[in-house]
Amino acid sequence: MNGNFFTMQNDIFKCGLSAYEFIVYAYLVMKADRKTGTCYPSAAKIAADCNISISQVRKVTASLEEKGFITKEMRYRKTANDKNHQTSNLYHIESLPI
Repeated sequence: MNGNFFTMQNDIFKCGLSAYEFIVYAYLVMKADRKTGTCYPSAAKIAADCNISISQVRKVTASLEEKGFITKEMRYRKTANDKNHQTSNLYHIESLPI
């Protein structure tokens, strides 16, 4: 093996996720830092890599958060004119809620 893989808990299959929820959750787990359990891909990046729409990403991440699989933290940066501009969300992978 070349190391280009990730692992997930087997119990994920007992959680009753929809196909979209499963693929987005798996994607976030794959992208997450192993020590912190966090990642920050944009909705557009998730959509492109998972082959789904941005609106579907927003629905699915909201559902995953509501079900306790992830938490989302909005991130902001200062623009040149000193205004706050939202960047990609920070996603925290939570323990499986089973």
